[in-house]
Amino acid sequence: RGRIPILLAAGRTPLTETGHAGSRDIGIHWSQETFDQASMLRDYVKWDYELRAGQPVGTIVGRALDIAMTEPKGPVYMTLPREVLGGENLDAGPKRRDRALGATPPAPSLDAVERAADMIAAATRPLIIGGYADGSAEAFFALADLAETHAIAVAQVMGGSTLPSSSPMNLGMVSPELFDWADCIIVLEAPVPWIPKTAGPKPDAKQIHIGSDPLFSTYPHRGYEMDLSITGTAEQTVPLLNEILATKLGKKSDAVEKRRAEILDMRQKTEDARAKILSQAQSSTPIHPGWIAKCINDVKSADTIIANELGVPGAFLDLDQPGCLLGGGGLGSSIGAGLGAKLGAPDRQVITTVGDGSYMFNVPTACHFVARAENLPTLTIINNNSEWYAVRRATTVMYPEGRAAKSNTLPVVNLAPSPNYEKIVESVDGYGEKVEDPAKLPAAMERAMQAVEDGNPAVLNVVTQAGGR
Repeated sequence: RGRIPILLAAGRTPLTETGHAGSRDIGIHWSQETFDQASMLRDYVKWDYELRAGQPVGTIVGRALDIAMTEPKGPVYMTLPREVLGGENLDAGPKRRDRALGATPPAPSLDAVERAADMIAAATRPLIIGGYADGSAEAFFALADLAETHAIAVAQVMGGSTLPSSSPMNLGMVSPELFDWADCIIVLEAPVPWIPKTAGPKPDAKQIHIGSDPLFSTYPHRGYEMDLSITGTAEQTVPLLNEILATKLGKKSDAVEKRRAEILDMRQKTEDARAKILSQAQSSTPIHPGWIAKCINDVKSADTIIANELGVPGAFLDLDQPGCLLGGGGLGSSIGAGLGAKLGAPDRQVITTVGDGSYMFNVPTACHFVARAENLPTLTIINNNSEWYAVRRATTVMYPEGRAAKSNTLPVVNLAPSPNYEKIVESVDGYGEKVEDPAKLPAAMERAMQAVEDGNPAVLNVVTQAGGR
């Protein structure tokens, strides 16, 4: 769902009992066989296939990579029977490729972009909601140019980093107040732009959805209404929209500047609210998650990659470059994602932020072992509130007056006494430290980052407020 192109290949139980070098030779080859191994992943990959005897391996792998790298990008899965792998004279397939992987991205219809520009130009308070729009540097900065040129407010959804945090048109996370304000909503590569049960656009607000797959066809049910749906990547659509809007808003400069002043005032109020929270958070015990984000901002580089899994509130992170936020994955994904980011960008800092429950889901011993064995030093910060917060929230939202909500200790939520998680990384000679005093967090962050700089995986176990994400 995160649009990360991955080729996952897995062996499967040998198909035969005799007749091949790769035929079954231990008991589990019978007990572990499934009727359809790929069915475990089929709902979450773009393509799956089992390699068969006599097929050109290079051709099959090439097709897998082409599909993974075609917009919207995503994972593909191959199963590999042992008899085929152990066969002789495998056909490698084509020996050269003269093109880049994947098909060319979908280009938007000029007529559709014209219609979108008309709707935006006619609006008084347009709002862009961004999701996966930072997939390329071109889209990231093009959106900032569009928003700042035409005074269009931009908000993000959880896990998104759509344009620079410092952009004056960036209003942070989407909120019910913004829906009350906006009369035209432009959804840009955002699978869940709002939760219909709790918030959404006004009934008369125009809705435009733009994306490489604006209907998100791999989602079984998704009922968002729209007045216009445009198939086209953000990288191609946003600059075109910017160009066309320039001709339509040229005569409305007074209205644009009036809107700009209004958005700047809204942004200042957001900044003031954030500053107030951080002012209180720097001395709050247990530690406030916003203070963790502030301390990350103070030590990270401009291009640091942050894999955020229920670790810190995204609204408190300062991100002015594209490709710096990995978010939106399922529980247990972030440390592995961070290691992958470090493997792909070894010269960049990588910080992973998780809750204590999601840290367990990540199988941390295995992750820290890989970090040490493959020389992939990253910093993992644990937002340790001693509970499964996601379980608490799901239960109390559904049954606010239920027995569980009224219990002194919510069942299947409490994780106390909290383990000394920082000791796990020490098993691979990494750096671990527990932090309970907010005043000591900045220095602890510096020590951990220095450990990473020295080539060691590091973990900070930060004791935070219960339910404080």
